[in-house]
Amino acid sequence: MSPRKRNRYDQVLTGWLIGIIAPLIIFLIVYKVNYSATDFTAFLRNVWQMKIFLKILSLCVFPNLGFFFLFYRMKYDMAARGVIMATFMYAFFVLIVKLI
Repeated sequence: MSPRKRNRYDQVLTGWLIGIIAPLIIFLIVYKVNYSATDFTAFLRNVWQMKIFLKILSLCVFPNLGFFFLFYRMKYDMAARGVIMATFMYAFFVLIVKLI
């Protein structure tokens, strides 16, 4: 049996970048669709003062699940690992901010 040829996208960095950027894009889409009349900095300030910033950010991480399963299904195990790493980074960020 010959070893499987690795795809150039099957890298931890690829999955990590997608896992970091996708939630931010979802956050911006939520802002544009629902609150575009408000200035972005005012939106961030209001969301932080209402103590829902972390809740919204946590919900924005859910698309990472789709990317994880996509990479897993395509047998891009290293990229799937990168998505999981990025998701855990978001989880640790939320945990640390909640503890402070």
